[in-house]
Amino acid sequence: MTADEAGDVDRVPQELPLIVGAGAGEPETLVLIGMPRNGRVALRRWSSAAWGDSAAPREEDAAAFLRWVEAQAASGRTLNQALYAVRLWLRGEGTAPRSR
Repeated sequence: MTADEAGDVDRVPQELPLIVGAGAGEPETLVLIGMPRNGRVALRRWSSAAWGDSAAPREEDAAAFLRWVEAQAASGRTLNQALYAVRLWLRGEGTAPRSR
């Protein structure tokens, strides 16, 4: 790896991609979850109802977002990441996405 390539790797945001399947009248949702810092997490969210829209970054309490993800899973919506991996990520214990 060249020095330039190493620099590019450092500039890539560390995000966990989470796809929440459609369900209960809700569209499929893509959420890019940033690394948590001080109990907060940066989120970028898209909906299958408007994939082409740009997602404005927002910040949310990591524990509250985890409760939302758990509620989506409990309601039967599918997740492309194991719920355990999402929990680790939001607690700052995971460093790489894990697909199931």
